[in-house]
Amino acid sequence: MTTEAFRPSKIPVCQQQTRRVTRQSDGDAFYQIYSGGMRAAEASDNAWHIEPVLDGGHPCAKGFMPTAMMQGFFRQQAFTFIAFHRIGWFKGNYHSSWCPFIPGQTNHLQGPADLWSNVAGNISRARTAGDLAAMAQPTREQIAARLDNRTEAERLASSISLSLRNMDISVEQIAEFYNEQLVNHMASDSLEGKRSSSTLDETLFAHVHSFFMHLGAARDYLAALCALRIGKDPQKVDSFARLAEAVRPEHFAADDLLQLLQARGYFRQKPTSSVKFESAGWMEEVTDLRNEFMHRRPYGDRFIERMGFAQPIDREAGLYRYVRPILLKNAEDDVQNVILRHYREMTALCHAAAATSGNDLSILTLTDAEIISVEFEGEQTAQSASSSDAAT
Repeated sequence: MTTEAFRPSKIPVCQQQTRRVTRQSDGDAFYQIYSGGMRAAEASDNAWHIEPVLDGGHPCAKGFMPTAMMQGFFRQQAFTFIAFHRIGWFKGNYHSSWCPFIPGQTNHLQGPADLWSNVAGNISRARTAGDLAAMAQPTREQIAARLDNRTEAERLASSISLSLRNMDISVEQIAEFYNEQLVNHMASDSLEGKRSSSTLDETLFAHVHSFFMHLGAARDYLAALCALRIGKDPQKVDSFARLAEAVRPEHFAADDLLQLLQARGYFRQKPTSSVKFESAGWMEEVTDLRNEFMHRRPYGDRFIERMGFAQPIDREAGLYRYVRPILLKNAEDDVQNVILRHYREMTALCHAAAATSGNDLSILTLTDAEIISVEFEGEQTAQSASSSDAAT
């Protein structure tokens, strides 16, 4: 037992040198993200520069192009558009907004993760409106208890949204890795297919693994929601495989979401039964790929996957693309190309599923009557309190 007499003396904070931790100044940037490590940055309205481009032995940003010309340029060079990405800093805090390309849509402002978040939020709003309005000076714990006492539909919609957002982040980080590696290959003159690896490869392996994990989670939460809508227990029918086992022909006629999945070719009749189904089409393909990296081997396990290279597209123009191989069924492909194909299919599916669900997709807005608790950070006068950005 330590007594006061034997307690060690307090070690003070060293005061020999003091340097402020650097904080990023306020600012923002808007990008269009493409495959192969390429991207375009908006310099001003309808003026973009592209990067990286090799010029004089150095990776450079080249500008400026109007939007239509820039997009045509990337199509001509066979780079695939991935997403709009807005980043910035406010009072030192970083913020990021990722809006994926949605096949078949012209407006990409709200991705499927946003739509399913709206679904969950609007279900929650309708469920809690009366309870929260009746609460006088509620504590955080009381508010949390009401909000977390969710219905199954609300829980599943929220889980779909969070899984899709995690999938977005994985794709974003893979694109960031590709861009950084392309710049590195240009800066070190490791071009013309020279293969190399680095310790950063471990992050790529992790993000590829995460992509398939979160895609599978979103798939299964969506399947559980379909089960709920046809009267099945989503705690038991909690995956697409179990949904395929549970559905019968009459269920497709009864639910629009199941009809959507059927129309996309994700179910086929079992050869041994006239009323039972199994997964098919893209759903079967992506499930097998997910199982490959979740259960049979991690990405990066094969030698060919441990090094990437810069492939020339137009040497005279200084255009290259980064390639990181993946070995699937003894055939070599680019892992980003593989992921983007499945990302687009899943993005299109979940966007259509939200629109087909019959739920309220409107963006949640708050009125004065719905604000039940407000806190201010720091010392505020009554006159300045209204301008605080720390209200909840």
